[in-house]
Amino acid sequence: MGMTQTAAAQPAAENETIAEVRQLIEDLRDAAQDGRDLARRYADVLVKVVEEYCVEFEKRAEAALARLEADQ
Repeated sequence: MGMTQTAAAQPAAENETIAEVRQLIEDLRDAAQDGRDLARRYADVLVKVVEEYCVEFEKRAEAALARLEADQ
């Protein structure tokens, strides 16, 4: 009877291992998607900040250039 129990326990252990591996794969996919979402949000923020900085810098540069041209 000991061999029958061992043989029966083996498929159960394999099924449990397969379930754990599938759960791990699902968790990794979720984490990867979360990482991509976070990267997109930060990229969007960075683009907006750079655009705002460039617009502000351009305004300041144009004002400085206008002052230089007025002084000539």
